[in-house]
Amino acid sequence: MRNKPLLVMLLLLISSCDDKVNDTNKKEYRQFIGFTMGTTYQITIESTQQEQHILHQKIDSRLIEINQLMSTYIKDSELSLFNKNESLLCIPMSQENLFVIKQAVAISKQTNGKFDVTLDPLIKEWGFDTKQTNDHIPSNKIISKLLEKIGYSKLHLEKDCIQKDLKSLSINLSAIAKGYGVDQIANVISNHGIQNYLVEIGGETASKGQNSKSINWRLAIEAPIEKARQIQKVFEPKDLGVATSGNYRNYFDKDGVRYSHTIDPTTGKPITHNLASVTVLHEQTMMADAYATAFMVMGSEESLIFAESKDLAIYLLVKTKDGFVERYSSEFLKHLPNESRD
Repeated sequence: MRNKPLLVMLLLLISSCDDKVNDTNKKEYRQFIGFTMGTTYQITIESTQQEQHILHQKIDSRLIEINQLMSTYIKDSELSLFNKNESLLCIPMSQENLFVIKQAVAISKQTNGKFDVTLDPLIKEWGFDTKQTNDHIPSNKIISKLLEKIGYSKLHLEKDCIQKDLKSLSINLSAIAKGYGVDQIANVISNHGIQNYLVEIGGETASKGQNSKSINWRLAIEAPIEKARQIQKVFEPKDLGVATSGNYRNYFDKDGVRYSHTIDPTTGKPITHNLASVTVLHEQTMMADAYATAFMVMGSEESLIFAESKDLAIYLLVKTKDGFVERYSSEFLKHLPNESRD
């Protein structure tokens, strides 16, 4: 459903207005860098008198805990064991996984199935779970059969367990777990008494307060250029979580047809519209993460209508015959730096 592209949020610790800030206002910040969830993390915090290595250890420990719950690559993670369990009885599940899955199912319902954590069989059939697809095009017959084997409505969440309608039904939280991880690490940092920070895991971010030059944190959305990396749009998250999804670097061509790596759970096939990327801001990075995936499936028009109805700040890049066009919701305007507003 959602292949995390090379398109990421570029972390901007400087911006066009930084030169106006006197260096005497500059605060001391430090960074933690590491690996988690099959990607990297980068955390920038205002330095405090407390032991920084203890905070770093708490961050790594928390990420290990989340991975052990939600990873599909760790064979004995709670989610992996659930996926291997073919029982049709209610299978015990931790409250943490239940919470994330419950939020995922809620977004599935809101978006009429455009977001679905049970999509794995189709992702594997198309070869999008690996870097090499071999330009494989499944037949309509195979796709139809696989559609019968997926569906969030086949999951039934109880107080402390999940029941599935099909023995083979599995859950993949890759389109929401990174965002959840960002939220959890932000909580760890806040509980450590730090008020100014920026957390990034695999391109998903959460921030609070100001950067080292005493101005609001600023992020940049990457321009949709295949052979270069340039900034398209700078904005201020203003303490909201941010997630970006896109597909203009993740596709393959066969017989004159371009196949995106983003699969529509309702059709079982890659999307065919012209939405190249979407950036979502939300109080919870977890929700921004999932919405970004859903909007990539929904397309620009439907996504904007949805965003306006929910007062969501979203930014879209849409491909046209003349190039890429920017579109965004009214809420997103509030996050543009003053010098960038018309």
